[in-house]
Amino acid sequence: MPAERVTVGGHIDWRDRYVIALAGVVLLGAALRLYGLGVESIWVDEAITLRFVRNHGPLELLWVIPSKQPHLPPYYVFLDVWVALVGTSATAVRFPSAVFGILSLPVLYLLGRDLFDRPTGLVATLVFAVAPFQLYYAQETRMYSLWTVLTLCSFLAFLWLRRRPTRRLAAGYVVATLSTAAVHPFGLFVVVTQGLVLLVDNLLAGDGIEIGELTALERAQAACWALLAPILVVGVLKLESAVAGFNFISPPGPGRVAGTVVEYFTTASGTAALAVAALVAVGVALALRSRPFGRERRLLIVWALVPVLGLVAVSYLVTPLFWERYTITATPAWVLLAARGFTSLGRGGLGLGLERRHLGYALAGLLVVGILPATVHYHTTDGKEQWDEAVPDLEAAAESDDLVLVIDRAGLSAFEYYRTRSDLTVQPIHAGWRANGSYVTPNATVRNRTAGHDRVWLVLTHLWFLSGERQRMLDVASDGRQVVRHREYESVEVYLLENRTQRQS
Repeated sequence: MPAERVTVGGHIDWRDRYVIALAGVVLLGAALRLYGLGVESIWVDEAITLRFVRNHGPLELLWVIPSKQPHLPPYYVFLDVWVALVGTSATAVRFPSAVFGILSLPVLYLLGRDLFDRPTGLVATLVFAVAPFQLYYAQETRMYSLWTVLTLCSFLAFLWLRRRPTRRLAAGYVVATLSTAAVHPFGLFVVVTQGLVLLVDNLLAGDGIEIGELTALERAQAACWALLAPILVVGVLKLESAVAGFNFISPPGPGRVAGTVVEYFTTASGTAALAVAALVAVGVALALRSRPFGRERRLLIVWALVPVLGLVAVSYLVTPLFWERYTITATPAWVLLAARGFTSLGRGGLGLGLERRHLGYALAGLLVVGILPATVHYHTTDGKEQWDEAVPDLEAAAESDDLVLVIDRAGLSAFEYYRTRSDLTVQPIHAGWRANGSYVTPNATVRNRTAGHDRVWLVLTHLWFLSGERQRMLDVASDGRQVVRHREYESVEVYLLENRTQRQS
C-alpha cells in the first residue's frame, strides 16, 4: 500500500495532500470532541463511576470494581489518578475520553490506509470524526472512548503483525488486545473476531492448523486466549450477579439491531435516518460486490458482525444485554466498509465528463452531509440528565430538614455529586418489582420513611421502563400531602409534596 511521503530524516511531508487533509479532519474531530465538553450535566453512569473513584484509592479499586461492577478496574484506576491531579469538574473528568476519541482518528486512518488505500482511510476518518455516536462517548466519563481506540490499535497491530512478524509487534498486539478486554468485558469479542478471521483464512487457504507451524500472529492470538482464561473463569462464576441489574433491557429484534448500525452514523430519526441508512447500505453493498472476498474485506465483515450478533446471542441465550454502546467496537468496521464501497468505484466514464471515482466521492460527501444535522443537534440540545439544574433548584427552594426521596437508587450518585446542603435528609427508594411481583420498596416502607415530614421531595429518574412506578410513588407520598411544586428537566422530574394543613396550624 502507498505510504505517506516523508522528507529526509523520516519527517512527515506536510505538502502531501493526504497529510494535509488528514490533519484537517483530525482538527475537526478534535474541535467537535472538545467543544462544550463540560456544558452538560454529569449523568448517572458518570456519577457512579466518580463515586467509586472518590471513595476508593487505586489499590482498593483493584478488588472493589470486580466485586461490585461488571467491569475490570484499569479505567477506574486511571481515572482515580487523573482526578487526583485535575479534580472532578465535568470538563476535567471528561477530558481523557475526548483525547482518546481524538487519538482514534489517526489510528482509523492508518487502518483504512493499510487495509485498502489512503482515500478509504481518509473518508472513513471523516465520517468517524463527525458521527454523533462517537462524539457522545468521547464526551462521557466512561471507558467507551478508550475501548474504541484500544480496539483500533489491536486491529492495526493484527494487520501489521500478519504482514511483518516481529517480536515487538507481537508484544504490542497482545497488550492492545488484552487491554480491550481489561476495560470492558465485551472486549472479548475483539479476540473472538480476530480468532475467527484467522480460522476462516486458514480454511479458505486449505491449510491445516499445526501447533508447531503457527505463525507469529497465531501464536500471539493463542497467548491472548491463555492470558484471558483466568478472567473468563471468574466471569462465568460471577455471571449471575453481574447481569442481575440488567432486567430493564429487552431482547433485541431485527429492527433494533438494524437501528443500532444506523445509529453508528446518525442519531437522527425519520426521513433523515432513512437517507443516511440508504447511503450506508449503498457503500457496504459496493464494498461487498466483487468476488472472491480478499482477506481485508473478510476481516471487516467478521469485525462488523461479531460484536453485534454476539450480543444478540448473549441476549437470547443468557440474559438480555443488547445495548447500543456495548457494540461500539463494531463501529469502525461498518464505517470502513461504507468508505471502501465509495472509494472502490475507481475510474471509468459515466458520461458528461464524470468519472466513477467522482461519483464515489460524491456519495461519501452526501453521507457526511446527511450526518451533520445530527451532529449539530448533538451540540445544541441537552441529551444528558440535567442534574446540574435539578439539584441546585431543589436546594434553593428546600427548607431545613426536608425529606428528599431519590428514585431510583442509581440517581442518588448523581444527586450527591451536585449536592451542597447537608441539612436535608436524602434517601434512595428502589423502584421496580421482585420476581414474585412485589415491590422492591413496598408502600409501607415509603409511608414509614415519609411519616412525620410535612414536606417531601420526590426526585424521579430512570422510571421509563417501569410502568406505573411514577404514579405509585406519588400516590404513597401524597398521604396527607398535596403536590405544590413540579419541575421537569431532561430525564429528571422533581415534585414537592406538602402538608399545608399541618403547616398552617
